[in-house]
Amino acid sequence: MSDPPAKRILVVEDDTMVLTLISRMLRRVGYEVFETMRAEQAIDAVSSTGFDAVLTDIFMPGVGGIEGIMRMRALKPDLPIIAMSAGFEDMSGDKASAAALKVGATAVIAKPVERDELYEILARHTGPVGPSGGND
Repeated sequence: MSDPPAKRILVVEDDTMVLTLISRMLRRVGYEVFETMRAEQAIDAVSSTGFDAVLTDIFMPGVGGIEGIMRMRALKPDLPIIAMSAGFEDMSGDKASAAALKVGATAVIAKPVERDELYEILARHTGPVGPSGGND
C-alpha cells in the first residue's frame, strides 16, 4: 500500500528568516510547504489551490493577518488556519491571538514557534503528516 500524499501547508510570514525556519521544520517531517510573505498572495493561493492548513503571521504589511484570516475563512470555511504572533508595538501576543481566534483562526501559536507545539497543532487539525510518517 502506498503512503498517503504529503499534507500541503501554506506558510504566510513576512520575515524571511522566520519563514525559512518554519518551512524547514515542516519539510523535515514530511509536509509539502508553500510560502508567501503577504496575506494578499495567501488569499489568492487559498482560492486556487487545495491546502490542508494555513499557518499565518498576524502582523504583516498590506492586508495583514487578521483581514487575511477573515478572507481565507470566507473562501474555505473548513480550512484549518493557525495564526502565529509575538505581538506588535502595544498589542501583546495574547491579545493578537485572541483577535485571530475571534475572526476565524482555528488555533494560535506563539512566536518564537516551538517545533513540537507546531507539529502537535498541525497533526491535531490535519491528521497524520504523510510519507515520512511523523515527527522526528
